[in-house]
Amino acid sequence: MKQTLFTILGLALICVACTQKPLQEVHLKGTLKNFSPVETMRIETPEGYILRETVEIKTDSSNYFDITIPLEQPTYFRLGRNTLYLSPGDDLTMEVNLNEPNAAVFKGIGAEANRYLRSKPFPKGGSYIPHVNLNNHPDFDEVLERLAKVVEKANMQLDSLTNVSEYFMKLEKGRIEFDAANTLQCYGFYASWMKQLKDDDAKSFKDSADVYFKPYVSAYLKDGNDPDYLNLDTYRSICESVVEQFGAKQVNQELVDFIEASNLCYGLASLGPVKQVLEQRGEVETKLQSERYKKVISKAFHKYEVLGPGNAAPNLTFSTTDGQMVSLSDFKGQMVVIDVWATWCGPCKNEAPYFEELAQKYSNENIQFMAISIDSNKKAWNKYISEHDKQSKQFICSRSEFKEYELFGVPRFIVIDESGKFIDAFAPAPSNAEFEKLIIEHI
Repeated sequence: MKQTLFTILGLALICVACTQKPLQEVHLKGTLKNFSPVETMRIETPEGYILRETVEIKTDSSNYFDITIPLEQPTYFRLGRNTLYLSPGDDLTMEVNLNEPNAAVFKGIGAEANRYLRSKPFPKGGSYIPHVNLNNHPDFDEVLERLAKVVEKANMQLDSLTNVSEYFMKLEKGRIEFDAANTLQCYGFYASWMKQLKDDDAKSFKDSADVYFKPYVSAYLKDGNDPDYLNLDTYRSICESVVEQFGAKQVNQELVDFIEASNLCYGLASLGPVKQVLEQRGEVETKLQSERYKKVISKAFHKYEVLGPGNAAPNLTFSTTDGQMVSLSDFKGQMVVIDVWATWCGPCKNEAPYFEELAQKYSNENIQFMAISIDSNKKAWNKYISEHDKQSKQFICSRSEFKEYELFGVPRFIVIDESGKFIDAFAPAPSNAEFEKLIIEHI
């Protein structure tokens, strides 16, 4: 009888073990050098890309972090200039330097895929353009020959991996092809710049390059009619070319829906929920066939509801040039006009004189003009401030401080009333007369 009970108990334990789900999380630890103390790691799924979803990483005084991330399926992430590929159950120790992405160190479960991704090309930099070498001005055929060698070498490197999934291999094989296509599409722009061509000559050269390379681009995109590839940044940058190549009747509708949703949400992030964007939403939603992207759009617009006029502005904490910590709530009782900017932002610098002129003009009113920098390099910010006369108050904080404000890009201008509620979380630029008009209406 006892033996029977032990047998039954043993079988039950085996059954429980067999039905347990794999670990649905990832453990990451290590050091981040030259990153901000509160860093964000971008989620690179199609939904994550459109919604700009992130994972927050906080480092201590030694730049060390130790976090566990819930994760149900293999996913690409972007940390600084490094792309990571994480799968449920991964346990990684990493050392990443923002300024030296190729020198990143990965150890532990999941390390091989991430070591491979250190050399991933950047689509915005023309993918393989640096490897093709435009310094000696190769002709079109030479470009194709050089690119073919780069592609061959990339495939050999990928094929040498021994401890990665078939899904990873599929996506990375695709990435090589799409990077090659992107290289050819970018060639005309980069080569005309290298040749120092101007205006009509540059356009003529680019047009001739595009025509010559078109069949080769098509060849590199021949397997691109697959929404799985939307997980790749390179593919997302050229997926409109895929839609064009396969045509409305043959292309996977999910690609079309992704493009429509992505373009709409880009406008939303850039301009806020203004009339133009709201009208575009109605047009886009009538076209979409995928429930997946209808949900994405709904979620995107929902995030902006709390930023509408009359809603309380989330508190912010920032520091002065001498390191004193200040909160937005400290200025309650005054209208607050905010310029979110950075020293590396050209358009920010262009708008600054207009902002400072208004700060001077309304200096006797109950208005606080403040410029809040999101520079990660505080020394560069301090140097810039010391070299420029400013009428507005100058502060600095981490970009992540503006997470609840849905900060997409800079410059961004925000107007808050005396009670701490939004007048306009997406105000016009100061160079636009509507900006001053908005201030006058609420004095």
